[in-house]
Amino acid sequence: MQTYRIYFTEQAGAARDRLDDQQRAAFDKGISLLARDPFPALSRPISSTGDDRTIRLTQNILVEYSVSMGRLLIFIVEVFNDKDVFVKDTD
Repeated sequence: MQTYRIYFTEQAGAARDRLDDQQRAAFDKGISLLARDPFPALSRPISSTGDDRTIRLTQNILVEYSVSMGRLLIFIVEVFNDKDVFVKDTD
């Protein structure tokens, strides 16, 4: 089984480095799983070729990445929390 080499843009690496310990552990686990299979069923293509993809690694962490020639480039790491919600869900 091929394992893809992981690379981060400067922006994505900075976002990764700001994660707390619990978030970082979950993030690292998700990235490890992507390195083994960058096209899981839960990921969605964001380009016409399908090589640029997005996936929610955890409930609060979304990543966008590109797959090319044995490499996985993480170019966006977006971390969400309840403080970021503009309109709260109503019952």
